[in-house]
Amino acid sequence: MFQVLLFSPDFHPYNIEHVSWLVMGMASCFFWIWLGKKQRTEVGQRRIALIQALLPVVLWLVITIYMLFFTRPLDIGLVLPFHACYFINLLLPVMLWQRSYFLFEITYFMVMGGCIQALVTPDLKGSFPYYIDFRYFVVHIGLVQSTLYAVLVYKFRPTWRSFGKAFLWTNYYFVFVLGINYLLGTNFMYLNEKPPTTTMLDFFGEWPWYIIGGEFLCLLMFTFVMLPFAFDKTKKYT
Repeated sequence: MFQVLLFSPDFHPYNIEHVSWLVMGMASCFFWIWLGKKQRTEVGQRRIALIQALLPVVLWLVITIYMLFFTRPLDIGLVLPFHACYFINLLLPVMLWQRSYFLFEITYFMVMGGCIQALVTPDLKGSFPYYIDFRYFVVHIGLVQSTLYAVLVYKFRPTWRSFGKAFLWTNYYFVFVLGINYLLGTNFMYLNEKPPTTTMLDFFGEWPWYIIGGEFLCLLMFTFVMLPFAFDKTKKYT
């Protein structure tokens, strides 16, 4: 049991590896937000935002290219960016550089509602120094970090209208991914099968009931992450 809590060939939630990633993630968030707030110009803030948002994208690309050329059999579910977090990972540099409030409205809820849950209950098989672990944690930490940067440095604020947009676009994306899964035989967004790790979807039974339950869970999580801004009068839309 003590060895499992340290390192083992398989990933175990809340062992020293998992906790270390969470601690490093919090430290990284504090550092980049602090650095962004120190900038005296909008250009400086955007430059810092772009750098920190591109780092997870570059890591994702490097590891994906490595898998394409050096791993066999190739698992296309690991190299295509259709899990929502990996897809959003490619959007956030655009959102931060362009200061796109529209992209923020949609991604805020998906990141804060979904990616934080993914950090708390990771779907991982291997353990340190497995390269999939690096990609998983760096990308998910980067998503939360970039979103908090937009909130705390750019002063972006979600609204209840943003809530509706985010839920609508999330379902658009679900339909798109259903088509991808049908064509490729993949399980992006876990729409064909629940993740093997313990998640809140387990409360809703098997397919397709957990998908219906997931819709209600999505609304609940979106509501929860909206609460800090529910009565905020200092909205920023640009």
